[in-house]
Formats: sequence, structure tokens, C-alpha cells
Amino acid sequence: MIPVCDEAACIGPVLDEFLGTLDPERFVIAVGVNGSTDGTAPLARQRPVLVAETTQLGYGHGCLAAISITNEIFPSVEGYIFCAGDGATDPRDLPLLAAAFDEGYDLVLGSRTRRFANWRGMTLGHVIANTGLGLYAGLLGGRLFSDLGPLRVVRRTLFERIALQEMTFGWTIEAQIAAAKLGAAICELPVHERSRIAGEQKVSGVSWQQTFAIGCQIVAAGWRARRRFRPAPVVAETLFARPNRNRQHEA
Repeated sequence: MIPVCDEAACIGPVLDEFLGTLDPERFVIAVGVNGSTDGTAPLARQRPVLVAETTQLGYGHGCLAAISITNEIFPSVEGYIFCAGDGATDPRDLPLLAAAFDEGYDLVLGSRTRRFANWRGMTLGHVIANTGLGLYAGLLGGRLFSDLGPLRVVRRTLFERIALQEMTFGWTIEAQIAAAKLGAAICELPVHERSRIAGEQKVSGVSWQQTFAIGCQIVAAGWRARRRFRPAPVVAETLFARPNRNRQHEA
């Protein structure tokens, strides 16, 4: 699932790299174009991928548009992988996350801050903000998180159980807090973080004032998620598939 808004300058190369890297028998690429005005959708449709458009501006609306068209054409899909549409996501990381999903994890998070090599390409504010917000999500959810990275795999049953309500900057933190509160099996793995190919940054790489304003919105969304979800009772263990006890991934 690749949500995009005004990414005409980079969507072509991003999709070409994904198509050239991922196994088409295992992965379906769906682009959710939300509120774009620069011709992103026509460029995406030049590739063999699913494309859905919505006039509603917001990261979550783009994700839901991509999910909707995917479910319509592939009703048996079991999970969703969310990726950045600006070139920051390395498609070579996806099979690693998918392997953890196959072992039974309901939420597999790609952590950029746990791979120290990424720090050279990330601004100081980006590293501090995402590390701090990850810890904040962990405090509210009751388990340790090191990032709020966009690269993640969510099992369909968990995604539908959460029924995400935060359609803008709170999309990622709401999912992590909700999954923890619901007792889902969660795995966090280090992934690569690359610089965007072209276009303008919307969250990272912006001014300190913008970063602070966005951070406040994420903090508020996390608090709303904490209030909306309660700790999972013991019987909730049966709601989600449990990971293989012989797994090699770090929980």
C-alpha cells in the first residue's frame, strides 16, 4: 500500500524499483492517491499496479483507498504492507518483514532508528522526534517501540479490528498503540531509510516549527488512541495468530 500526494516527480521511479524487486506472485502493489493536483495518478497508471484516487487529503485516506481497491480485486489478501511513496522505502526490506508476518506476527514494524547507518542520512530532528514518539507510543501502549516508521506490515484481521480513525499524522501511532492494547503479536525489525528521490518533504526534513506542530498532532492522536482502546483481556490471545516459538526475529 503506497499512499501518495503530489508525488509526480518521483512516483514513476519508485514504482519501477518496486516492480523490479518484488515477486509479483507474492506482492500486489496498490497506490492510493489522495488530494493530488500534479498528475501523480496518470503516471502511476502507466505501470502494472493498482491505482485508486480520493479527493480527501490525508495519509490515512490514501492508505484506505489503496486497501479498498486491493480488497475488491484480491478479496483473499491476508495483510497490508505500508510503504513510503517518495523513494525512502527500500523494497529489499519488504521480504524480511513479510517473513516475520508469515511466522504469525500481526504487526511487523520497520524501525529506521535502530539501524545506526540511517542516522547519517536523517536529520537530527528526524532521529530525535521519531525516537521520542516511539517511546511515547510505547508508554501509552504498554510495550517498547523505537520508531513510528511508515514501513510496516499489518494483518488484515488486526487492521479491521482497529478500525483506524486518525487520517493524517496520527495514522501510524494509533495503529501501534491499538495493536499493543489489543494484545497482538508485534515484531520490530531494523530497516533502511533513504532520501526521497524528488519533491518536497511533508513530515521529515521540514523546519523545526513544522516538526513541532506535527509532533503535537501526533502526541494528541496517541492520547486519543490510548483512551479509545483498553488493555486486552486474556481471551484476546485467540483473536490473532501467534508467532512461531522458534522464530529468529526479535520480538
